[in-house]
Amino acid sequence: MGSQTEIRIWKAVSKLGYQASPHAQVLSTGRSWALGMVILDILNPHFTALVKGAGRIASEKNYTVLLVDAEENPQREQQLISSLRARTDGLILAGSRLSDAEIAALHAPEQPIVTIGRRIAGVPSVTVDEYAASLQIASYLVAQGRRNVAYLAGPAFWVNQERERGYRDALEQAGLTPQVLPLTSPDLLGGEQASALFWTAQPFPDAVVCYNDLVAIGLIAALKTLGVKVPEEVAVAAFGNHPLAAHLSPSLTHMEIPSRKLGELATGLLVKLLERPQVEPHQIQQYAVLRPRGSTQR
Repeated sequence: MGSQTEIRIWKAVSKLGYQASPHAQVLSTGRSWALGMVILDILNPHFTALVKGAGRIASEKNYTVLLVDAEENPQREQQLISSLRARTDGLILAGSRLSDAEIAALHAPEQPIVTIGRRIAGVPSVTVDEYAASLQIASYLVAQGRRNVAYLAGPAFWVNQERERGYRDALEQAGLTPQVLPLTSPDLLGGEQASALFWTAQPFPDAVVCYNDLVAIGLIAALKTLGVKVPEEVAVAAFGNHPLAAHLSPSLTHMEIPSRKLGELATGLLVKLLERPQVEPHQIQQYAVLRPRGSTQR
């Protein structure tokens, strides 16, 4: 095509405001240049930070991210995944509530899956060493002189299993008895409601490790209402990266999860699998950092 013809074509395109159809692009290239991301709760700052990290890497690699909120509902999650798979080249499942078998069945070289916070054989994943983080935070509370350390457990999946395992080992190494208390939900309301468990727990906890920051914030608020002093009577610690953790009263001790970094790594891994489908699925592991604050210090 001659240069003058090309100039005339581009002038016409500019004048008409033409934009390439994504549907036509999929038909012509077999690629949508879109990545699907399924999160559990958009109100949880951990997932918000994951999305931020994923969006940054996707933009660098010329992908867009289609985001959906499963609202901690596995049936809704299944439906959203089915919808996304028809419009994306691959998926990131952040904290999925599907079974290991269901997730493994979704992963395929031509449309890969990367999980965040789930480690499943044959499925690429990005995780935190949850066991080490839990062992450290529970050992820290014991070192602070706490002897009746309880754990407010989250949903029965990999993250919670590893956190409970680390918590139990820390207490047993100190010659103390573990006490695991169930949550109604891994959020502010669940933390508030968990305060009622303290009155039936034997012995009454003098410290608690919470499944996440939201649970801890809800618990502290409820304990204050009940007249229980934090940290004088009960120390409260958690896992997470809530942006207000350092500004609460008392400020919240937690194992800081590198949420944004997890989102970046998961997206980078997914793009790598799309560009080189022959790459063997592999796992990337990160580490949490202890941030001691007022909620645990006497």
